[in-house]
Amino acid sequence: MFRPMLKYTLPALILLGGLGAQTEVIILSDNVGAEIDEHENRFYRVFPEEKGLVDAQIVRINENKYRILVVKNVDGKITKVRRYIDQGEFDTLKQYVDLQPSFTEEEKIAMYEGMDFLRAEKIVNEIPKPQFVVLKYSGKKKLKGTLFKVDENVLYIQTQTTIEMVSLNNLDKLSYRTAIGEYEYLRPYIYGASGVTGLALARLYNAQRPTLYNDFGIPRNDLIRYTQLFGIVIGLIFSSEVFDAVSTLLTPAETIILSEAEYESQNFK
Repeated sequence: MFRPMLKYTLPALILLGGLGAQTEVIILSDNVGAEIDEHENRFYRVFPEEKGLVDAQIVRINENKYRILVVKNVDGKITKVRRYIDQGEFDTLKQYVDLQPSFTEEEKIAMYEGMDFLRAEKIVNEIPKPQFVVLKYSGKKKLKGTLFKVDENVLYIQTQTTIEMVSLNNLDKLSYRTAIGEYEYLRPYIYGASGVTGLALARLYNAQRPTLYNDFGIPRNDLIRYTQLFGIVIGLIFSSEVFDAVSTLLTPAETIILSEAEYESQNFK
């Protein structure tokens, strides 16, 4: 009676034992344990290509193959992905992590002090405004101008000709001066130089155009004076931008990395 049951039970137990072995969670290193969380992944760079990693586990499939189970948070959405590595790749990864120092609380604090991109929204909103800034965004694009407002994570930049809007999500790096009033004594000189420059350009314009006469054959010197006045006004309009630019060149810039991709590029490539 028991032999037929044993006939089917024994293979089933063997199969279950095999399945259990296939789902064995492997400890990559004593430095990280059986589950690699986001902090350990940032410190040891176990899976640096997995952006938004929440945690990861390594499962042995057979003697020469491993499955990596990764949980990610991408734009607020939890996703799960699987990666596969062979024994050689596992051994290389294990050796790399084993050779790293222990991840202490002090190491954690030091690591996060340099990761400004994790506090990007807070940092951008706390920058004094108006403020002359230099932006790098969307990978390679650059923009210079005066940051005068941040609204719903959109930066409003006044350039010499237009108002540009840059989303915080696309911002890679931002440079600005920390001491606004240090070069205030230069403001009257820069404003004066801007007005003189406008006057010089207006005179150059007048010199290149033919002389205009009224109906009595008298030169229209009033138009010449009007053009010169117009040049001075235009020069003064842009004097504030010129002052911001000069102050930025003279003041050491504070550069903040505001994207993880830029942080990776600056520190690990």
